[in-house]
Amino acid sequence: MENKLRVKFNLFDVVIIVLVLAVLAAALMLRNRSTGAAAPGRETQPMRYTVELLERSNNVASCIHVGDNAYRSTDGTYLGTIVDVRSIPHVRMMYSTSEGMYREFDCEESSDVYVTVENNGYCTGKDIVIGSLPIKVGMELAVKGKGFAGLGYVTNLDPMGAAVNEDTSAQTGELETEFMIRFMDSRDFVAENIHVGDRFYDGALGALIGEVQNVEIEPYGETQAADGGTVFALKPGRSNVLVTLKGRCIERDDGYYLDGTTELKVGGVVKVKSNYIEREGAYFDLLSIGK
Repeated sequence: MENKLRVKFNLFDVVIIVLVLAVLAAALMLRNRSTGAAAPGRETQPMRYTVELLERSNNVASCIHVGDNAYRSTDGTYLGTIVDVRSIPHVRMMYSTSEGMYREFDCEESSDVYVTVENNGYCTGKDIVIGSLPIKVGMELAVKGKGFAGLGYVTNLDPMGAAVNEDTSAQTGELETEFMIRFMDSRDFVAENIHVGDRFYDGALGALIGEVQNVEIEPYGETQAADGGTVFALKPGRSNVLVTLKGRCIERDDGYYLDGTTELKVGGVVKVKSNYIEREGAYFDLLSIGK
C-alpha cells in the first residue's frame, strides 16, 4: 500500500512541476514579446522607423502622443516608444481631362499621419531587427497605442549610425550574370532605400539573388481616356525603379537559377528583401550570363 501511494504522489509531483515550468516559460515569452527583447548575446543600440497611416480622419494625430508605447495590433508585440508624430493633408491624384495630365489635390477632410518609433536594434547581415522584429521599408504593419490603431506601411528606417553589415556568404553558381529588376509605380522612398552594394535576397526562400550595382529612375504614367481617344499621362510623385544586380546562377535545361534556387526569367515576378527594403518587382532584363 505504501509503494502504491508513493507512486501516485510522485506522478502528481511531476504533473505539478511540468505545469509550473510551462507557466514560467509562457511568462518569459510574454515578457520578451512585451519588451521587445533582442536575441541573447546581441549588442543593440537605438534605432528608429516611421509608419505611415494613409488617409486618416484629421483628429487621429491628436490621439497619438510622444512618449507612449507602440504595439503590433495583431499580437501585442512591443514595437517601441513613440518619439515623433506628424500629420500632413492627404494628397489625392486625379486626371484632368481639360489639361491632359494628372494633378495633385490636398484633401481637407483627411490626413496622412507619420508615427516614428524608437527601440533598440541590431543588424544580422540580412535584416535590421528592431526590438524583436525585422523591420523593412515597404512592409505592412498594424500598429496601435493608447488612443489609436491603424494599418500602415513602413516608409523610413533609420539605424541611427549603427553599422549595417552585409552578409558575406558566397553565392553558389558557375555563371556570373548581370540582370535588372524593375519596381513599377514606386514612391520616392523605394529608390532612397536601395544602395549600391546592398544584397538582395529572395523574400520567401532567403537565397541570395545578387548585389546592387546601379539604381536608375524612369517616369511612370498611365493611359487615360481623352476626347477623341486615349493619352499617356505621367503621374507626379511616382516612378519605376530599375535596379542592376550582379549574381551567380546555375544553368539547367529549363532555365537559369540564382543561387541554385530562384528562377531568373525576364517577366518573372520576384519578392525581394535587403537590409532596408522589402518589395515585389519583376525581372526586366538579362544583361549578361557567363560573360
